[in-house]
Amino acid sequence: MLNQFGPIAVQALKEPREAATTMLSMGVPRQALWPAFLLLVVLSVILMSVSNATSGPTGAAIFSPFALVGMSAIAGAASVFAVFRVGQLMGGTGSFEEALLLTVFLQGIIFVGQVIEVFLFFTLTPISSLFSIVLLVLTFWLNLNFIATLHGFSSLGRAFVVLLLASLAVAVVLGIAMQMAGVELVGLSNV
Repeated sequence: MLNQFGPIAVQALKEPREAATTMLSMGVPRQALWPAFLLLVVLSVILMSVSNATSGPTGAAIFSPFALVGMSAIAGAASVFAVFRVGQLMGGTGSFEEALLLTVFLQGIIFVGQVIEVFLFFTLTPISSLFSIVLLVLTFWLNLNFIATLHGFSSLGRAFVVLLLASLAVAVVLGIAMQMAGVELVGLSNV
């Protein structure tokens, strides 16, 4: 199945809806989704830690790698659930497992992009900033198309509303969870 990831990921760059449909029709075992999701979370945190160690810390450096894995996993799982549930409330037909599969697929594509981004940072630094912007736009575009395919929406407008509402819901949940854990939110603590 991993052998098929590359060609489908390349297809996603040209035909994101068709690639999402292909992924959904592959019959990926349900029990493989969570391990793949967690593996991508861990790999992303490792990549970020390596990048921080060599290029200087970012705001995420205040957390231990274990805390980052936990927060990333919670945020990702909450996002999957929110996209699934908000989409259903808007008349979508996607299931939670399908939302998880497309999230894992998208995260795999993003991870490959992040590896390229780190490589460019160390070899062609001026180009790495431009590549970061392209990766951000591509992620947004793929996400919209994957959500539209997941829920059977004909327009990207409905997918955008799902993405917006799901993102707001996740931000609120994470904000509450971080405050309950005693993490002070910068900029909000003085309000």
